[in-house]
Amino acid sequence: MGRPVPFALWLGVAFAAVSLIAIGSIWVLARVGGARDQRALVESQDESYLRQVVESLEASYAANRSWVGVAPLVADLVPMMPRRPAQVTVPGIPGPPSPLRPRRLVVRDVVGRVVADASAEMPGREPAPVRPIVGLRYEGREVGMLLATMPVVDPARLAAPPDEYLDRGVDPGTNLARALAGGAVIGGLAAIVVGGAVLRPLAKGVATLRAGAARMAGGDLGARVTPAGAAELRELAGAFNHLAESLERQEEARRRLVADIAHDLRTPVSVIRGTVDAMLDGVYDPSDPAHLRSVRDEADRLGRMVNDLRALSLADAGRLHLDRSPVDPGVLVTEACVRFDTRAVESGIRLAPDVAPDVPVIHADPARLAQALGNLVENAMRHAPRGGVVSVSARRTTAKHGVAIEVTDDGPGIPEAALPHLFDRFFRVEAARSPGGSGLGLAIVRTLVEAHGGTVTASNRDTRGALFAIWLPAA
Repeated sequence: MGRPVPFALWLGVAFAAVSLIAIGSIWVLARVGGARDQRALVESQDESYLRQVVESLEASYAANRSWVGVAPLVADLVPMMPRRPAQVTVPGIPGPPSPLRPRRLVVRDVVGRVVADASAEMPGREPAPVRPIVGLRYEGREVGMLLATMPVVDPARLAAPPDEYLDRGVDPGTNLARALAGGAVIGGLAAIVVGGAVLRPLAKGVATLRAGAARMAGGDLGARVTPAGAAELRELAGAFNHLAESLERQEEARRRLVADIAHDLRTPVSVIRGTVDAMLDGVYDPSDPAHLRSVRDEADRLGRMVNDLRALSLADAGRLHLDRSPVDPGVLVTEACVRFDTRAVESGIRLAPDVAPDVPVIHADPARLAQALGNLVENAMRHAPRGGVVSVSARRTTAKHGVAIEVTDDGPGIPEAALPHLFDRFFRVEAARSPGGSGLGLAIVRTLVEAHGGTVTASNRDTRGALFAIWLPAA
């Protein structure tokens, strides 16, 4: 499928098309109007000339009571005939040149006898054919006929008062105004047609998006639209679908969040309640340290979950406070290993700290970073097998000026499909890695690390187990 054409290009092409149609219409109308005005001018001049000829011939007949002596008059009138092309053309319009119209006047008496014949053509040429133009009259009766090489003219127009035919001149301003008005009308119609053709897909795409938005507003988060039309509409439809998918995921995460919180709270509460009830019923000795320790552990678990949820909510609201100070990453790694050493021994896991000698100091909140690193170590210990090793290292990064803190284990690793969602809240990989966490620990790690301007990633090692890497900028 070809690359979609941007709507701006469609709009530009449509504007150019309408402009060309309007300009072309003005040009054509101006040509037509110019030709019409040119013909009107030629006809007006021809009529003026014929009127002069008719008046001169009728005056000569009236003076002599016959056509005697009319030949010299006709010979004098012939050179005054307008020199015209055989076909009238408009200046500036290309076309083959038209030959000039021959000039010849003939006068016949009432019986058809030629009494005068004059031509302005070169001697020796065959006389040009003539046609009857108008009858010559004296005292109300016809006394002869004027023939000429000019077009036939309505006698009524020759008989009109002079001001009528003299006023039939050419007004270029009127012709231009008519051409502009006609071009504006045609351009407007073209704009409606072209605009409709261009804007119809846009309107259809917008209507589709509006329908999708209405479905989404009604609670149907599965609403999707099909990208079509101009590039901008396709991008907008893609953004709409991405938004719908994001909202659908968030809604699913909200439902899962409520269900997971209810489940994770129910377990420690049930343990605490069952233990206390057993103590009240005399089943357990209230002074038994083992049962009291169980109650305390479940209370600590509840407290950690509440603290994690509070930290996430503060981060979401942009109110997570960081008490920054110079921090030695090596100290963070060492303290984390010391803090979990007892639990590691009980689980049969060996903690292996590894701190490079040239690790730079970072500017961070030591308590928050200790919490993030502790979550990673606890997560690694939860998935490492008995007799396994959890390595915690810190080193300088060469590509970027900062510190890399890595936590690795030799457990079963992480399924590839779970890697993109590993830091999502309440996400647990229960199929391949051991259950038992709340699903908030890694989300807390990402939140705290990003609050320090760093990044955290997860991947599988080439041999066996998972690798979590934190990068933090150096001070």
